[in-house]
Amino acid sequence: MTASPTIPEDGVEADALAPCTLRELTLYFLRLGALGFGGHIALAGYMQKDLVEAWRWISKDDYVQGLALAQLAPGPLAAQLAIYLAG
Repeated sequence: MTASPTIPEDGVEADALAPCTLRELTLYFLRLGALGFGGHIALAGYMQKDLVEAWRWISKDDYVQGLALAQLAPGPLAAQLAIYLAG
């Protein structure tokens, strides 16, 4: 489920977000939903490792805020978090 982290090029900040298309994000969530293993808590961990740390598509602050809101909402945690991150 993970990819190797990208190494920033010269002149690019390490904290800068990488561009991501809606198609890439949709394909990621489809693959995670179909092949992810370990329940909702594990899927949320995969999202953090992939989207925040490896690919830098989502900022750490956005992820943490989405996780907090997903824990408050009724329903599966991973589904609520994915809805927040894709929105």
